[in-house]
Amino acid sequence: MNRRFNLRTPLVSRMLILAGFVAAVSVAACGEKLESGAACPILCPTPDVQLLDTTVEAIAVDSSLSGFPVIGEEQPLLLAARGDTLDTRVIFRFDSIAKTYPHPSAPADTFVNHIDSATLRIVLDTTTVVGVPALPKTPVTVEMYDVDGAASDTVAADLLPLFTPSRLIGSKTFAPESLAKDTLFLPVDQATVLSKIVNGARLRIGLRLVSTASTQLRIFSAASSGAVLRFKPAADTAVTVSLLSHTPTDSTLAQLRTDLEDYVITAKNLAVRAPNTIAVGGFPANRTYMRFDLPSRIVDSSTVVRATLYLTQTPMRGSANATDSLGIYPFAITAGTVVTDIPRLMRLVTVSTLAATDSLRVVPADSGARRLELVGLVRVWKNTKAEQTQRALLLVAGAEGSNPAMASFFASGASSGLRPRLQLTYVPRVTLGLP
Repeated sequence: MNRRFNLRTPLVSRMLILAGFVAAVSVAACGEKLESGAACPILCPTPDVQLLDTTVEAIAVDSSLSGFPVIGEEQPLLLAARGDTLDTRVIFRFDSIAKTYPHPSAPADTFVNHIDSATLRIVLDTTTVVGVPALPKTPVTVEMYDVDGAASDTVAADLLPLFTPSRLIGSKTFAPESLAKDTLFLPVDQATVLSKIVNGARLRIGLRLVSTASTQLRIFSAASSGAVLRFKPAADTAVTVSLLSHTPTDSTLAQLRTDLEDYVITAKNLAVRAPNTIAVGGFPANRTYMRFDLPSRIVDSSTVVRATLYLTQTPMRGSANATDSLGIYPFAITAGTVVTDIPRLMRLVTVSTLAATDSLRVVPADSGARRLELVGLVRVWKNTKAEQTQRALLLVAGAEGSNPAMASFFASGASSGLRPRLQLTYVPRVTLGLP
C-alpha cells in the first residue's frame, strides 16, 4: 500500500515557532521603555526629533577693515581705469641692475655704456573669473613712469604725484585682440635705463592704464610670472633683469622684501561705506568680522543644526561693477578666544572660495533683506569647543583683489529692524536616563 508523507509539515512548524520567539524578544526589548529608539533602532520606534527655531540679535562685535589683499600680496595685480569709480596703478621695482655684462668676444665683463633698446615684459591673467570683467573691448594704452624717489615708497599719497608727463618713460597702445596673447612688451626709454645703471640708481616703474571706456587688466605678480626688464647693451648681447626689492632695509624681513617687488596703489575709489554699515569687497577689498554671543540656554542644553544670518543690504551705487553680481563667502574663525586682534584674525583665515560650502550673491547697487546660510560654520562649531574656535565668522568677497565691486550692509549699530540677526535651528539634547 502506498502512503503519502507530508515532508513540509515539520519545516513549517519550526518556522512558526521561530517567528513566535522573535516576536516575544521584540516585545521584551521594547518593554524597556528607553527614552530614545537609538538604543534599539530596528526593534523600537524612533521618536520624532523636535526642531526649534529662534532669532536673536546676537552680534557681539562686527567690524569691517579695508586693505585686502595686503599690499605686496596681490595676485594678480589689478591695473584699472574705471572712470570715476576706480583708478589703480601697478608698481614694479628693479632695485639693483648690474653695471657690467658678459660679452661673448671679451675676456672679462664689459661695462654698460650704451643701450640699443629696452623693454618691459608683463604677462596678463586672461582666465575667466565669475564677476570679473573680461578683457577690454576697446584699445587701451599702458603708460610707464619713473616713480623712484618717493619719501614713503609704498604710500599712494607719496607715489601718485610722480605720475607726471616729465617722468613718462614709455607707453604703448594695444588693440583688444592683441591682449589675448597674454604677454605684452612695453618699450622703455633707453636713456633712463642707462642713467640708472651708470649711476647705480634704482629703477622703479609705475604703470597707468588709459582708455576711453571703463576697463581693467590683471597682471601676474612676481609670485608667478613677474615683470622682466630686458635691454641690449650691444647689438649682439641682451641682458635680462628680474624684479628685486631692497625695501625694507632690515635683512631679517626677507619675505616682506620679496612681497614688495611689485604691488598696487589706489589713485581713486568712490566706493565709501556709510556710518553704521559693514562692507565686503571693493579695492582694496573690505573684510567683515562678526563674533556672536549665543544664548546660553541654547548652547548649553541644545545641539545647533542650522544657522542663518539675516542682513539688510544698503545700496553702493558708487561701486565699480555696481550692477553686476558679487559673491560673498563666510569663513569660520578657527583661532581661540584668546586672540582678540581683529586685523590679525582676518589674516589668519585661509580664504579659498573653491572649497566654500555657503555663499550669498548680491548686486552692489541693490538694497533689501538678504539671507546667508551658515551650514559649514555650524559644522565647525559642532566639532570644536568655543574656547578653541571662536563663535565668529569672516565675510569675504569672491575674486578678492580682482573684482572691485563692494557690497554694504547695515551693522549692529543701526536702528532696530536693520541690524544683522542670527536664526538658530536646534534640537534639545535628549538624555536616556540610563543608570
